[in-house]
Amino acid sequence: MREIELNQKNHLAVLREAVDVLNNGGVIIYPTETSYGLGANFLDKEATEKIYKIKKRDDKKALPVIVPDLMTATTLVEFPQQALGLANEHWPGPLTLVLPYRYCQASVCDDYLALRVSSHPFVTELLRNFGAAIISTSANIAGSDNCYTVKDVREQFKYAEFKPDLFINFGNLPINKPSTIIKIDENNHLEILRQGDLKI
Repeated sequence: MREIELNQKNHLAVLREAVDVLNNGGVIIYPTETSYGLGANFLDKEATEKIYKIKKRDDKKALPVIVPDLMTATTLVEFPQQALGLANEHWPGPLTLVLPYRYCQASVCDDYLALRVSSHPFVTELLRNFGAAIISTSANIAGSDNCYTVKDVREQFKYAEFKPDLFINFGNLPINKPSTIIKIDENNHLEILRQGDLKI
């Protein structure tokens, strides 16, 4: 696992390297506004399988994604009325919406896709440069705590059989709760699946 420290002087070079890794089917660890995340090209089946192996996650469980903006999100999922209102009010930010697929493009699918727009400046630039949705799941082994510090990340994957390709080290992150997750079905019924710092 290659590690590179992100700072103001090298952020463009780091962005280029991260995009290159994603375009070549690799997996990155990157900072978000909630914790360090694992990312890969959402439409790359082999890259998705790598994330399942790295996390030791049940491959029947679909992975959440981040998108550059609401317009991109509307190409992937249906937006019932309540969902559109919540997205307009709280995106970018720590709100994950679980919405009905327009059509499934991922390697593991169910009827819904969990997605959000991140407010982290690096993630915003990453998505703008990559130009498509990327998987965004916590950078940890399934069942382990989220990673907020550089030490957390290094320890988490030190002895892992499968490792990410690139760790973008942005230092120690603030300890925040994971995003609030809300599911809204075709009938506009709302269900809170996980309560984060954002109260709905």
